[in-house]
Amino acid sequence: MKKLIIFLVVLNTVFFSFYLYDRFKANKTAYIIVHEVFNNFELKKEYEKKMILTKNSRQKIIDSLEFNLKLLGKKIESNNGKNKDDINTFSVKRNDFFEKKKMFEEDNIRQTKEYDEQIVMQLSQYVKDYGKENNYKYIYGNDGNGSLMYAEEGNNVTKEVTDYINLKYKGIK
Repeated sequence: MKKLIIFLVVLNTVFFSFYLYDRFKANKTAYIIVHEVFNNFELKKEYEKKMILTKNSRQKIIDSLEFNLKLLGKKIESNNGKNKDDINTFSVKRNDFFEKKKMFEEDNIRQTKEYDEQIVMQLSQYVKDYGKENNYKYIYGNDGNGSLMYAEEGNNVTKEVTDYINLKYKGIK
């Protein structure tokens, strides 16, 4: 009887060991909600602040040029368009205004795109680091493009990844 109990305990231990081995050997998967991680990434927030400052300073220049253009236009009106030098100056300043405005708009678009590319590149690296450090086989990006149609809520590591990438960005991790 004692041998049978020992045999059953050993057998139970072996089965339990195989169960644990199989459980932890399985592909560990999770998903993140990409736009949440992206929008909560500290680097993105820093770049947003930079873009706001840049856009505001550019807008001040445009506003100043527009104001001067309006003043010159009123001067021309008050002289009934008799001063040809003022008309030529107005034409040059108007062209400068439109060129500068177009250039600023294009630069804003280019800078935003450049920042987004840098954010995505850094974010991707941090998610990769997170996956390796936490032994994930897969972390899916749930971004609404059909790449993930279902996942158990327990597999959502969006908050953990967001916290991790922000700590990593700040040099804490």
